[in-house]
Amino acid sequence: MTPTPDEFLCGYPVLRRRVRAGSRTFELVGPANFEALIDDPRVVQRFAQDEYMPYWAEFWPAARVLAERVAAWPDEEAADSASPVLELGCGLGLVGLVAAARGRRVILSDYDADSLEFVRISAECNDLTVETRVIDWRLRYPDLAPRCILAAEVLYETRLLDPIAAFVRSHLAPGGVAIFCDANRRPADGFPLAAERAGLRVETSQERIEPADGPAITARMFRVTLA
Repeated sequence: MTPTPDEFLCGYPVLRRRVRAGSRTFELVGPANFEALIDDPRVVQRFAQDEYMPYWAEFWPAARVLAERVAAWPDEEAADSASPVLELGCGLGLVGLVAAARGRRVILSDYDADSLEFVRISAECNDLTVETRVIDWRLRYPDLAPRCILAAEVLYETRLLDPIAAFVRSHLAPGGVAIFCDANRRPADGFPLAAERAGLRVETSQERIEPADGPAITARMFRVTLA
């Protein structure tokens, strides 16, 4: 059952956001207070084990930029159902939900199972069908070979760049494309070199959107293909 605003999911108070992408408004269900999660005993314990931080629980602005890119896909691109779209590190799942609304089969993935519980509820709220899967980009999944990988705000630490690039090199199908979007964070500056080391080709561009409900958002896009 979908939680109401005064209910909890995965032990966290729930907050609903309404976010417009393209011509459609999406309802996202997430934790009410991202900063409060940092002091959650479960998070403290996982940080001690693996430097884990609950980044998934925040709604990052660059996700809106990538979501607008997906909402603007030409119809023939949106209709490509040869393989699923994989959203890597989906967090609250906006980008993947937009892809699903365009008619694509979508796998929303994250390292954190709590993220996927919220994503499943959000998909129900928007009458969308998606798959969810726990994925650690340090590992390999022989059954996974998408032609399209999408990711927003996952290049937030320098130590993650090589593992993410290697994951894309191992899983992206021939002829496929991966699109990464970040808010011009300094750690992501090194991603093109990490991708080159992994045998990938990268094209970089800047994009800007002006949401009706907030300030303009500028973000950097990395378009990644196999070299």
